[in-house]
Amino acid sequence: MGAPLLRAALLGLALLSTTACAESSRSESSRMDWRQDGARLTVESAQGVVTIVAASPTARFGVQAGDQVLRVDGVPVQRVDDLTAALSSSDKVTVPVTVRRSGRVEVVSVPTAAWRAVQPPPPPAPPAPPAPPSRP
Repeated sequence: MGAPLLRAALLGLALLSTTACAESSRSESSRMDWRQDGARLTVESAQGVVTIVAASPTARFGVQAGDQVLRVDGVPVQRVDDLTAALSSSDKVTVPVTVRRSGRVEVVSVPTAAWRAVQPPPPPAPPAPPAPPSRP
């Protein structure tokens, strides 16, 4: 095999490898299902698209079943964690969220307080190390 042909083959393998990596990152999926006191929020993401599966009552969460979430406060989201982290960590009372709803792109005002409740509490801090032994 000549050098130019070998280089072309190696370049092809490198591109194929890069494409495979990009495909695997886009095909990641996740799901969050939260229920409490009659309220329900189910969100899933697949191939970089975050979809609201269930949200009731709708007014509590500001989104509705079938919405595809595109951006939170102008920042693109591609995973469930992106969405929940952006909404629960915001210091604003409401945040503009861009969704695709019934084929149209809309901006809805989402109350952040309800989203803070769906985040699991942070893990407890590790215990303090024991005091060093005292010397006599």
